[in-house]
Amino acid sequence: MQKTRITALTLLLLTALTIAAIPMLAPTYAATDGWILVTDSRPLKAYPDLTENVWQRNASIAPNGPYDKIGLHRLVKTGISPKGVIFICPGTYCNGAEQIISNPSGDNFTMTENYSQPIYWANRGYDVYAIDYRTHFVPLTVKSNETAFMANWGYDQWISDTKEAVDKTKEVSGASKIFIAGESFGGSVAMFYASKYWQQDLRGIILLDGGSPFKKAVTANTYNVTGVLNNMTSSGKITWETPNIGGTTPPSGMIYLYRYAVENPGAPAQYPPGVPLSPSRNPLTNKTWANITDYLSVLGAPSIITNLAGGNGNITAYMHWMATMDRYWPLRLQYEAAAITGWTNCPYVVYDYDDHYEEIDVPLLSFTSELFGKLVWGTATNGMATADFTSIQLSKYAHTDVYTGIYSARDVSQPALDWMLGHYKAPAATAFCDVTVMAGWTWNFFAHSNGGVGARTYQWYEGSTLLQGQTSTVLPVTKATPGTYTFYCKVIDAEGTTANSNAVTLTVMR
Repeated sequence: MQKTRITALTLLLLTALTIAAIPMLAPTYAATDGWILVTDSRPLKAYPDLTENVWQRNASIAPNGPYDKIGLHRLVKTGISPKGVIFICPGTYCNGAEQIISNPSGDNFTMTENYSQPIYWANRGYDVYAIDYRTHFVPLTVKSNETAFMANWGYDQWISDTKEAVDKTKEVSGASKIFIAGESFGGSVAMFYASKYWQQDLRGIILLDGGSPFKKAVTANTYNVTGVLNNMTSSGKITWETPNIGGTTPPSGMIYLYRYAVENPGAPAQYPPGVPLSPSRNPLTNKTWANITDYLSVLGAPSIITNLAGGNGNITAYMHWMATMDRYWPLRLQYEAAAITGWTNCPYVVYDYDDHYEEIDVPLLSFTSELFGKLVWGTATNGMATADFTSIQLSKYAHTDVYTGIYSARDVSQPALDWMLGHYKAPAATAFCDVTVMAGWTWNFFAHSNGGVGARTYQWYEGSTLLQGQTSTVLPVTKATPGTYTFYCKVIDAEGTTANSNAVTLTVMR
């Protein structure tokens, strides 16, 4: 059998875009809306009070083959009333599963809030969701010449799938509007989504080193996406295989190197085991590699993707990020994006997303890394209707440092949390207080509320029974029969978001 060597030249071309399409768990039950619960309240490895739920469903919009599925992950702290809801759109080759949220107790790797926005936000009271794109359901064993089924995976599919996942998020959380965040390519998904659904779904937008909140000032109006797609189909080059940069072709199955390194970080610099990686010495120090992690930290980590030398990158978290990406990515997305952004009134799409940016009127927060984001996306400027626009430039940051870097909690997670808290506080209600009275006496219970959007309405309940007409902050109660009676008040803000107060007890004596 021929042995495989991975050269330094090849590795220097790699991006932080590598893979893992890991099969979902067997479904436990199906909901009437087509979503199937596949993981129910699984504790996170390092934070057992954070639990993960996972749903999946067959995507509604065609094509509808065996891999045309989507997933939704939820991370929430047990026993709390969430402060808000945030939905994350992953980047190229990325997923909401092992990469962003999933980390059961049996994992070799331990995710912490120091370099995980979802964990950081969930630990502080937010209800966090992330989507698995269709790419996550393509088995690892599929070969690159077997990906013709991805030829029609474009933005119609991506935005429709995202809408299905957002609707499920709203149903589960009970929120009428949510924050949407986009990582890298997911920033474009977030912006495209906002251009179509901002009024009905969104409270605000967070761009995490991705996407552009403005339409190009100059459009050539010449890009022929039909011709490009015809060439794509005839050539059979339907996908990129991760990792990929600038159209280069990585060694097929490069995923296995990173997966092996994550599982065996102290192993010799060999892959497959027993076959030395090339070169055998560190070109910077001329010393023999200490282990496979040492090798990848030099030759598998481009400086625009993680700034290890500058002290911002975290090699352990970075390797996990790479090892949990999906294997293939549909080129159609790249070609359609070029048409959408390259035309005014693009004739090749039903909905020209960026032409509608100027209508978006929700707050936006943008983080841009100096070494990658500024190069790819440019300086974030406001091309929307909103006047509430904040742009943060991250000095010395590379791309994945925004999500996995040593200082990402301080420089990204906390500022984003502060921004969300400043832009929405969920309604809250308190009822007071427990009391003992004589039969026939009248007692007034009071409800106090804050937060939410606009005017709040009130509805009192006795036990689980709605009390008709009791819709003020005061509930007068008169009971002639001795016993114990329990009441609470539901508060509803102008967007339909609800909060229940604590229960109060009336004890009636003879």
